[in-house]
Amino acid sequence: MLRNPYIEDTSLAGRKSEIDGKLNRVREMLQQHDAEALALQMHPNFSWMTAGGKNFVANCFDAGATTLLITKDECFAICNVIETPRLLQEEHLEELGFTVLSYPWQENRLEEYVKKHVSSLDKVVSDVPLGSAMVRNDWIKPLRLQLTKNEIARYGYLGDKLSQAIEAALTAIRPGMTEFELVGELSRQIWPYGIEQVMHLVSFDERANLFRHALPTGKKLEHNVIVSINGRYKGLIVTTSRMAYIGEPSKEFVKQYNDCCEMESLTASKARVGEDELTLYNTLRQAYIDKGYPDMFDRHGQGGCQGYWPREYMVTPDCHHIIQKNQAYCFNPVVDGTKTEDSFIVTEDGPMLITRPIIFPKLEYEFNGVKFERPGLLILN
Repeated sequence: MLRNPYIEDTSLAGRKSEIDGKLNRVREMLQQHDAEALALQMHPNFSWMTAGGKNFVANCFDAGATTLLITKDECFAICNVIETPRLLQEEHLEELGFTVLSYPWQENRLEEYVKKHVSSLDKVVSDVPLGSAMVRNDWIKPLRLQLTKNEIARYGYLGDKLSQAIEAALTAIRPGMTEFELVGELSRQIWPYGIEQVMHLVSFDERANLFRHALPTGKKLEHNVIVSINGRYKGLIVTTSRMAYIGEPSKEFVKQYNDCCEMESLTASKARVGEDELTLYNTLRQAYIDKGYPDMFDRHGQGGCQGYWPREYMVTPDCHHIIQKNQAYCFNPVVDGTKTEDSFIVTEDGPMLITRPIIFPKLEYEFNGVKFERPGLLILN
C-alpha cells in the first residue's frame, strides 16, 4: 500500500501558505451564498483554519474560547484577555495573518466585535449560534474534507505514533489487569507524542462480545482484548483498533478476526477518487454476507469520512458523496468478539493507510490491485 510521502512544514511560512489556501475556499463559499463573513468557534474548525492551532481550554465543549472571523479581505481572532497572551506567543496568530481583538473577561462582547466588521449579523455564516447569524455547518464542513499536503503529513505522524503507542501498550497486558489500567497505560504511551486521546474504548472477554462501544470499567482481563482509540494531533483525528489475546485462541476465533481484516481491506480497495461512497458501503455489506455474518452489519456503524471529527459523516444509503482527492476514511468491521479498524486517505494513486501495524504481526492481502499490510491478532502466552 502507498506510504505517506509528505513531511510537515511547521514553519510560520508553511502554516501561512496552508491557511491562505483555506481562506480561498472560505471566500468562495461566502461569495456563493452572498455572505460577508465566516465565524468559527468550534475547536475542530479553529484547528483546521489555523493549520493546527488550539482554541479550547476544556475540551468537553464543542465551542472554544476564541472565535475566528473571516471577512472578504480581513481575518480576526476574537477572545477575552485571558486567551490573548497564548494566542500571540504560542499560536502566533498575528504572524499568521489574524488580528487579535480582546475584551475584558467579565464581559462577552463577541457579537459587538463581529458587528463592527459586517453590515449585519444576518450576513455572517457561523458554526455555532451567534445572534442572528446563519448557523450553516453544512456549508462549512465540505471546506475541511480535502486535505492539504501539510495535513496529510500531520496525519502520517499521528498515524505512525498512535499505532506504535497502542501496540506497545498491548504487548504489556497481563491477566488480572483492569480495563481502567489499560486505558492509563495507553494514555502514558500516547501523550509524549503530543497526541490527545479523545475516545478510548476497552473491552475484555465477554464485554467484547456484548458491546460495540465498550467504555472502560474495572473488569479484569482473562484472555481477549479489543482496544479502539481516537487520537487527535493538531486537530486531526485518526481512529484505530487493535486486538490481543492471552493464551491460545481457537482456530475459529482467529479466522473470525482475519475475516474482519479481509472485509476491511476489500472495502478500502474500492476507494478511488471520483467513486461514489455507496460503493464502499455496499462492498462491506456484501462481504459480511459472503463471510457468513449477515446479521452483524446492522449491529454497528460501519464507517465513513473522517478528518477533524472521528467521523465527519457516516456513509449510509441516505448519506453518501463522491470521493474527492485526499479525503480520509475509516471502516470498522465487527463480528461479536473481534474488530479491525485503520484509517486511510484516498489519493490520486489509490488508498494510503494512516494507521498501520508497526510492532504487531502483519497480515498481507491484495484486492483490486491494491496491497494491504494489516495487523494480525497479537497472541501472548
